[in-house]
Amino acid sequence: MNDSQEQLVSEPRKVGYIWIVYLLLYAVAVPWYWPEGYRGPLVLGFPLWVAVSLGAVLLLAAWTAFVIRRYWIDAEEEA
Repeated sequence: MNDSQEQLVSEPRKVGYIWIVYLLLYAVAVPWYWPEGYRGPLVLGFPLWVAVSLGAVLLLAAWTAFVIRRYWIDAEEEA
C-alpha cells in the first residue's frame, strides 16, 4: 500500500447501502424499461424518457458528491 491508502480512516466502498443507491440510480438512468418508440409528454422540450435519464444522471452526480464528502475521511481530516 502507498501512503495515501494507509492514511484513509473511512472510505465509501465499505458502506453497503451506498452501492444499492448507485444501482437504483443507474437502473433509472438507462432507459431500458421504456417501451420501444415511446415518447410520452415533453418535459422542458425533451421526451419524458430523456428527462428521466438526465434527472437520474444529475442525482448520480449529487449522490457521488455527498458520498465523497460524508464517507471519505482521511486521517488528516479526523485530527
